Amino acid sequence: MKLDTHVHTFHSGRASVFPFNHYMRECYNTPESVYSTAKRRGMDLVTVTDHDQISGALEMAHRPDVLVGCEVTAEFTDVDLCVHLNVLDITAAQHEEIQRLRNDVRQLMPYLGQQGIYTSLNHVASGINGPLTAGHLAAILPWVDGLEVINGTRLPSQNRTAMCLAQATGKHMLGGGDSHTGRGIGLTWTEVPGASNRDEFMAGLRAGRAIAAGDHGGHRTMLSDMWRFAGNFVTEAVTTTVRNPADWRGYAGTFGGILGLPVMPLVMTGAFVHFIHEQRFNRDLLYDLLATPAEAARVADVLAA
Repeated sequence: MKLDTHVHTFHSGRASVFPFNHYMRECYNTPESVYSTAKRRGMDLVTVTDHDQISGALEMAHRPDVLVGCEVTAEFTDVDLCVHLNVLDITAAQHEEIQRLRNDVRQLMPYLGQQGIYTSLNHVASGINGPLTAGHLAAILPWVDGLEVINGTRLPSQNRTAMCLAQATGKHMLGGGDSHTGRGIGLTWTEVPGASNRDEFMAGLRAGRAIAAGDHGGHRTMLSDMWRFAGNFVTEAVTTTVRNPADWRGYAGTFGGILGLPVMPLVMTGAFVHFIHEQRFNRDLLYDLLATPAEAARVADVLAA
């Protein structure tokens, strides 16, 4: 069975990047569009892993081929740093407790372990997490079951780093599209051979039988997603205007989207700059992993204390 383990919907909230966080969503997918696209592209199971929300997943939870998931923003208290943890097959009560604890990884990680919640670390070699070091990785890795080794929006070199780290530490290897638009849904996935339902799929994950497969990301996929974001933004604004002509936000969004078209080349340039920084971050993390094993072990001891 196949599952794209990392997918977003509009329940993920506002965009996280300035200045878009003031007026754009993090994602415009609906839960139903995620489900239909994933099934059309060959996924046997479907999940939604919104940022610190399970509302979208719960909308589909009545289906026998749906897993309730979440991408948890877990924070280190000693530095401005977070990691994104994928948790699968959770309950509403577990989600509530996870949200209460996620501001301190020292409290969150033991809870996940005690509850037996399957936890994987997403896009480990990406700078979007913050100043992640070998020491922080050494602290978090003993607590997770797997690593996302193919992320559908990250560079092949970044995914290769994650794969090497998973191999070196004996962690399970997962694949997820990390789709914030419809483009990437179901194009990167995790497969558990021999599973015939979601319980058997989760059992296979826990047993380490998962296989990561599918597409990597890069400049081309990011550019495609940017154009889709722009189109979705304008579409939502026009729809708001048609449904509620008295709502000024619809008009503002429509005209703002049209006026913003000339700056799209600048935004596209930003995508290339972003991946230059991502390549540098990946390189620096690799150097750090090789150069500071003692420091990594020290940070891990601090977390365990």
